[in-house]
Amino acid sequence: MINVSIVGGTGYTAGELLRILLRHNQVNIESVISTTSVGKRIDSVHRDLIGETDLVY
Repeated sequence: MINVSIVGGTGYTAGELLRILLRHNQVNIESVISTTSVGKRIDSVHRDLIGETDLVY
């Protein structure tokens, strides 16, 4: 298992990376970091991930 943290989680590239990694069976997303969205759900920023994750910034 590969543990991953993403810094700058509200950007377009982070959203695409999350979409790919959420479907990868050998990856565990440890954290997604954003200084502007602390406490918000990831799918409130990346609407295409609704139903894919319960992660919070």
